[in-house]
Amino acid sequence: MERIIDTIASQYANSPNIYTLLDSLNTTLDPQKNIEDFYNIIFNVETAEGIGLDIWGRIVGVGRTIAMPDPDNDYFGFDGTEKYTPFNTASFFGDEGNQPSYNMPDESYRRVIMIKAYANIILATAPNINDFLKFTFTRGKSYFLITGHMEASYIFEYELNEFEKNLIYNYNILPRPSGVLIKIRQLPKTYFGFDGTGFQPFNQSPFYSSDN
Repeated sequence: MERIIDTIASQYANSPNIYTLLDSLNTTLDPQKNIEDFYNIIFNVETAEGIGLDIWGRIVGVGRTIAMPDPDNDYFGFDGTEKYTPFNTASFFGDEGNQPSYNMPDESYRRVIMIKAYANIILATAPNINDFLKFTFTRGKSYFLITGHMEASYIFEYELNEFEKNLIYNYNILPRPSGVLIKIRQLPKTYFGFDGTGFQPFNQSPFYSSDN
């Protein structure tokens, strides 16, 4: 306690023995450090660590372990794949179980928790969802479009990586307006497009097909 004198009954306030005893106990058992640690490690999502983030993950509904290979490891791949690594520089990916799993480190997990919390409480209107996308998917341009009666699409003008796909398809990280049919579209710059769009010119790339 910061002011132990305020806890002593007035008739004992001038007792040096009682005051010395309580002051010694207060110094020995001071809970202030434990309270600060609890707030910083468990309660405050912006500074939480380890088990604190695991608790926040259960609250918002997203686990630390996701079904995908470790994105920090390199594996052999062919030209054009997301993590292309040529011969003699990395090994083949070997899945020892039925499904590879990856435990997110604290900083990655914290961001996923914040995204999921945002998705849980958002009022799912087009303007709000577009604000959500600006906060969440920062690698390129993305937006939410109403495409028809009770139909809408999320458009990503780049190729989603495996981590982003996992969050979208397995963790339902994207807000979904009630009763609206949602489609996910990826438009990487390797497709044909008109001047000013950032896409490719004639004879350089194919047209985009919505079936992709």
